[in-house]
Amino acid sequence: MAGQQAAGNAGGSPQHTPKPDLFFEDADRPATNALIALTGPASSGKTQSALAMATGMGTKIGVCDTERGRASHYARLFPFKHLRMPDYAPQTLIKALAQGAAQGIDVMVIDSGSPYWSGKAGVLDQVDNKTEASRSKNAFTSGWKSIKPVEHDMWEAIMAYPGHVIMTLRVKTAYELVDNNGKKEPTKIGLKPDQRGDVEYEFDIVGDMDMGHSMTVSKCSFPGLWEPGQRIELPNTQHGADIVKWLSEGTRLTTIREYVDRVMDPAFTYQQLRNLYQGELSQRGLLGAAMFDPETNEQTTLGNLVIRLGVARNPAPEGAATTRAAAAADQTEMRKAG
Repeated sequence: MAGQQAAGNAGGSPQHTPKPDLFFEDADRPATNALIALTGPASSGKTQSALAMATGMGTKIGVCDTERGRASHYARLFPFKHLRMPDYAPQTLIKALAQGAAQGIDVMVIDSGSPYWSGKAGVLDQVDNKTEASRSKNAFTSGWKSIKPVEHDMWEAIMAYPGHVIMTLRVKTAYELVDNNGKKEPTKIGLKPDQRGDVEYEFDIVGDMDMGHSMTVSKCSFPGLWEPGQRIELPNTQHGADIVKWLSEGTRLTTIREYVDRVMDPAFTYQQLRNLYQGELSQRGLLGAAMFDPETNEQTTLGNLVIRLGVARNPAPEGAATTRAAAAADQTEMRKAG
């Protein structure tokens, strides 16, 4: 029986095994953008170091300034576009990132990222307001349930920004009680960024600034560039250029602008939109990229743009009426595995 099957296969058309949904492929280093955090106390040189490094990383620098416009003090030292943020709501930062992408800003400095966590209208403030307004007064079932998706969208927009991002973060002193001859005494154990507890995981490079304006690398995900614990005296333009050089040695990836041009082509079908959404865009974490819709000029994300176009291009069955329910079904179908 096995011999007959083998003979039949040998004499007939070749057997093709469909590629499974989960499939291991050869690893390759991509030429991605850098996500950098500079942490430190006041007057440790975070803003100047961020601008100096940014100058070596791109040609058009933008600053989202939450520090009462203080970044503009460096305007004679570094050329950059400046936006004094009107509030500390994560929703406003997402809109600013969409505007930065529209203006072609290739290095975005967020100075500082701390108010989006602990400032007025920041994540914690919005959680408190939602909790207070709820009937249960429970922060976990009311406040965080409402605001966690907003915070998630903010970080998705940061990580999917079509350029390098440098975020400065204020630090706060952490203490723990240490037993000293039977007496509990508060002992300083280090400095933590004024942001959510695991924020370092979102960045490729984390540098801790000191009062001498030098940086100690606490994290670097680019092998061979810098080592954890390495001290960099006065971070400057060349250090930014070194980062870009390391990244440029990777394989070039499709840019967000190129994806937008592709999906806006009327010949790009519903099935192609769906495959792109569930495939490349999802895998590369680009669905949350903040942008403005090229047709409506409304603020959106790359993922929502693809969904909108998919709903419009999905051919309805003959004789079927287009309804809100059908459109909702299209959106659900597009998001599957996305």
